[in-house]
Amino acid sequence: IQVAMLVLLLIVVIAQPQTSEVFKTSEVSRLQAALLGLALIALIFSALVFFNLNKARPQGAFDAWSIWNRAARFIYRDTENWRATVSPELYWGNHADYPLLIPLNVAWAWQAVGGETQRVPMAQSGLFLFACIGLMFASVAYQRTLGQASLAALVLMGVPVFLTIGSGLISDIPLTYYMLAACVLLYFYFNTGRPSWLMLAGLMAGLGAWTKNEGLLFVVVSLPVVALASRKDGLIPLRTYLLGLAIPMAVVIYFKLALAPANDLFPAGGGDVLGKITDPSRYWIVLKALGMQALSFAAWPFSIFIQLAIYAFIVRLAPPRDARQGMQAVGAILLLQMLGYCAIYILTPHDLEWQLGTTINRLFLHLFPSALFLYFCSVTVPEQIFAAAEMPKS
Repeated sequence: IQVAMLVLLLIVVIAQPQTSEVFKTSEVSRLQAALLGLALIALIFSALVFFNLNKARPQGAFDAWSIWNRAARFIYRDTENWRATVSPELYWGNHADYPLLIPLNVAWAWQAVGGETQRVPMAQSGLFLFACIGLMFASVAYQRTLGQASLAALVLMGVPVFLTIGSGLISDIPLTYYMLAACVLLYFYFNTGRPSWLMLAGLMAGLGAWTKNEGLLFVVVSLPVVALASRKDGLIPLRTYLLGLAIPMAVVIYFKLALAPANDLFPAGGGDVLGKITDPSRYWIVLKALGMQALSFAAWPFSIFIQLAIYAFIVRLAPPRDARQGMQAVGAILLLQMLGYCAIYILTPHDLEWQLGTTINRLFLHLFPSALFLYFCSVTVPEQIFAAAEMPKS
């Protein structure tokens, strides 16, 4: 699968128009230099936090050693009987049905270095964590300005849960990265019409599905959005997106149908689905938890979402003229993903309040960077704000 994906990436790169204009940059202003400096300082502090958290808990979070590194050890220690890691006899909390991108990466690296070491899952977590920051910065800089990109990266690094979960050696930040990459590429596609963006978006979405079950939901909700948003071009865009999805989704489908046990959220017989759907108290519990999480998500003095709304009100929205379709498509995907999470909460066979308490911050984190990308592609850039402030009055 790795070779096939490399070939696909090579095809996409070759298909890109070759032009030196992409690599041309204008002179960096003092404002941009200052914001870049702040972002660099934040990046250094983020790296220190990451290393300190890994030193304090080298085994990672509970899910790291009970799910992801457990599966990696099954595969690495007994390659002939690796299917034991997906045995239905395992305790449901070990989530034997979870996709294997993260454990396979760890097992492969252990084989490459000749032994088990916690530095491998640490390195993988660090790569995905700082790749998220880099992708946020690069994508906003590509679409807007260096100053705006610096602000976007600063806000992302200023969310403590992003760093704490990113240092936990679990799969949520890798999934967040793939979802962000898919959303960015879809945004670029709908703004430019380049099929290569769309193919890469499908690849990223498929890799997200091979990372965590929530990635499968992302694939499901993105398909109708891509089809509807590009309906004027017929089925060609959807086919291009499916082409990018093909390789990782073939692996995911085979794994789910031939190897993985049933998911704990969908018990045999389905449970009392109708009773849960018609129980208004469950909706209230979910809505209350969503509201509380929105207020406390970033652990800022008051809600990060309120602060971002105030900032947008002050500086005003100024999205690029050609960005409307991309913003609508990505916004629709994020909304449907959140609605899908809510539906799963309503139907969960587990204690609802326990399920919300142990997962809702991570589900918010899955969507937050992609929503942040849209936000900073929409608000007025700092270069324009300060340029307007420095203009002489007539």
